[in-house]
Amino acid sequence: MDFNENISLNIGLYLFAILVTLALLVGTAADNTPKRPFIKLFIALLADNIITLLGETGLWFFGGNTQNLALLKISELCAFGGGAILIVLYSYCLLEFISEKTDKVHRIMVHINACICGVYFILIIISLFNEMLFGVDENGCYTDGPLYWLVRVLDIVTMLIAMSIVISHHKALSLRGTLSLLSFSILPVAVQPLLLFWDATPLSIATTLSLIIMFIIFQRETMRRLAQTEIKLAEKERNLTEQRIAAMISQIQPHFIYNTLGSICQLCLEQPEKAATLTRDFSQYLRGNFSELGNNKPILLSRELEHVRHYVNIEKVRFPDITVNFDVRCDDFFLPALSVQPLVENAIKHGLMGLEKGGSVTVSAYETDDEYCVKVSDNGVGFDVNEQLDDKQHIGIKNIRERIETMCEGTLVVDSKLGCGTTAVITIPKEVS
Repeated sequence: MDFNENISLNIGLYLFAILVTLALLVGTAADNTPKRPFIKLFIALLADNIITLLGETGLWFFGGNTQNLALLKISELCAFGGGAILIVLYSYCLLEFISEKTDKVHRIMVHINACICGVYFILIIISLFNEMLFGVDENGCYTDGPLYWLVRVLDIVTMLIAMSIVISHHKALSLRGTLSLLSFSILPVAVQPLLLFWDATPLSIATTLSLIIMFIIFQRETMRRLAQTEIKLAEKERNLTEQRIAAMISQIQPHFIYNTLGSICQLCLEQPEKAATLTRDFSQYLRGNFSELGNNKPILLSRELEHVRHYVNIEKVRFPDITVNFDVRCDDFFLPALSVQPLVENAIKHGLMGLEKGGSVTVSAYETDDEYCVKVSDNGVGFDVNEQLDDKQHIGIKNIRERIETMCEGTLVVDSKLGCGTTAVITIPKEVS
């Protein structure tokens, strides 16, 4: 059977390969996951393979009619030019895929392949006019040019270079990954003997088959990355939950509850109305802490400040000589719950309580062009910033900082000077809040 004489068979095989490649292209492009560089190049690789296959189909479909000369020239350009570009895209796709697994990437071989294919593409353009690589005979049929052997040589050379790229990085790839990526080079090289009696159809089918194999390995890699991302997100969520619980527990210390209940008991006997107000503030304070257990999202500053005011009202009953001022110029941005209240608590307990008398805390909120800011400052005893903070004594500064960074991409900066007081500033980027 002369395969080159069976036009319908060859066109049918090319159309089948086009449909398969198109399915791969749609499946890859329609994926909603973020497209990493090697996936973008793979999409371009699939699109270019379709162009190449259309060119090969055109050589069979338009052949035999001298009136189709222009269409035959376009088909030749798509078939041969697309093939040259295919190898370049494959090489750089390899480069990006491997670079995600190791920093030691041999880029020089990729660039050499690109240069060879660049020269090859120029020869293809020239051949459209002088027919040295390919041409059209007097019957309007495609025919090989006198230097067509150079096409096969360049195909084999560029494929061998692509194979060397994969093999030189085999340590960064699994055995399955190495063999899968080698398929793009091995299969086209393996079918070269068939080209002696059958035109380029086996080469195109082999290339399409290798793209299917690459699609499988790339999808496996994508699923593996997604699984790792989900694990990291679950770990992040678990850490945030632990931090929220730790933040809540750190606020409700037994001695604080006992002291507050003791104050309520005493006021019930002496000032019942004030006792009722304190009870209401205490219940709202507890509610604010307990609600944080089920909250995994930032809250408005206005809501956080309500919690701060309930806490301040409780402390002012016990320490009436302290002053807490609020300078709130904006409160409609988001930040983690229980992030400002612990800073105010630190300012009162570790700043003002060290003074012989009185002292003040100022809570201010303002915005700049790029950030929202919350500042808690006191004129208390201060501390040496060069000494590491004791989380047990300073109610989870590290916890607050980590939650601000994780949930809002913000920062917490604490500055203090012995005898002068302490200032803590929370900044939240506007693009996040």
